[in-house]
Amino acid sequence: MKRIIKLSIILLVVMIACSGIVYAAPSCNISLETTSSEFNKNDTFSVNVKMSNIVSEKGMIALEAVLEYDKESLTLLKMEGQNEWSNPVKDLSYNEGTGKLVIDKDGLAKSDEVILKLTFKVNENSKKNLMISLKEIKVSDTTVPTKLNNNAYKNITIMGGQDNPVPTPDPNPNPNPNPTPDAGQNSTQNSTQDSTQSQTPNKNVNTNKVDSLAKNKIPHAGTSSLILVLLVAVIAVLFFYFKIKKVNKQINK
Repeated sequence: MKRIIKLSIILLVVMIACSGIVYAAPSCNISLETTSSEFNKNDTFSVNVKMSNIVSEKGMIALEAVLEYDKESLTLLKMEGQNEWSNPVKDLSYNEGTGKLVIDKDGLAKSDEVILKLTFKVNENSKKNLMISLKEIKVSDTTVPTKLNNNAYKNITIMGGQDNPVPTPDPNPNPNPNPTPDAGQNSTQNSTQDSTQSQTPNKNVNTNKVDSLAKNKIPHAGTSSLILVLLVAVIAVLFFYFKIKKVNKQINK
């Protein structure tokens, strides 16, 4: 009897220890790749978004970012998810006005792979020096979503384009060692949207759709499931304890 109680206590200790496990924040590199860095007016070209150097115990399942490019010089023709990553859908998972997009994978990315293909067309009135970039990148491996400490960008040259200064990338964002939900950012966005809603209602509605989808597709694991497992273990231990105690009483009679 004492041995069973000891085993039960050990089981509880193990369950409590497991419930306190903290997963390391996931990380990876996001880069933009093209077959060439020089194009002509009216050319169509593709930019591959590549995920590499993945650090995660599970693998990446979702990405959120802001796409920026010179809309006077380039026309975005299409966006196609690669290697089982989803396609950004306009006004649902891609906001054309803000550039925010959200994609997820049917599975988990554990090795280097292209996750998204962007197809552009060079406009006739294009500038000469252009830059395509992904900013405010967040990734998730089903644990706490993490904001990456670097932006991705690609400089290209348009032959015969209008002369302009070469664009320079923005400084990389400051590292955030303890990722937390963007409560402050959401409140700021909400206040800004409220003040401009009468002027640009369609843009605000689209932003809310993408933000809502981002919350659904950038998942994180809470502690509720661990608490439930712990509770079930405690109930099981108590059940077997009283069950054995009752049997012993019947034997001793």
